[in-house]
Amino acid sequence: MARNYALGNQMVFDVLKRQVSTETNVVSIGGREAVILKLLCDHVNEVVGKEYIQEKVWGKVFVSETSLTKAISNLRKSLSQFDNIACEIKTISKEGYMLILDESVSRVFIQEEQPVFEVKNIKQSRKSYLSNMKVAPYPIERNLSIRTDIPMRNIYFLLVCFSSALLASMLTAGAIVIFNKFF
Repeated sequence: MARNYALGNQMVFDVLKRQVSTETNVVSIGGREAVILKLLCDHVNEVVGKEYIQEKVWGKVFVSETSLTKAISNLRKSLSQFDNIACEIKTISKEGYMLILDESVSRVFIQEEQPVFEVKNIKQSRKSYLSNMKVAPYPIERNLSIRTDIPMRNIYFLLVCFSSALLASMLTAGAIVIFNKFF
């Protein structure tokens, strides 16, 4: 999967950052617009159907065609901020959209070097692990403090429950005292 796509002279679309940038200008685009632009970049100079775009962008959520039209309009507006753009989003009536990109730019995908991880087997016996441990020459004091990781809403809930129980017991005791005085 390509992360970056070249859209013109020194112009790059970064899929993860959802940004179209040059050396002097950076434009952030919305999430849906970024997905649409990625779909169009994956199918350069090919018609991408409206239904296919709606399925990939909105999934099973039913949206009107105007939502797609508005997203394409926003995307065109964002891309129009660049002077050195070598692509155009063309509407194909009753079918979909096409990203028309100059042939000299269309096969340029900017690949970032993937970090190489080397996995080593590390074996250490328990005996050698314990022999490397050092014991502090002074006693370690334990810091006793109030737990602060309890969410505040739990504390409020407990406070309300306690207050309700206290109020109910006071009312019950008062009712019993009044009942015993009069009867």
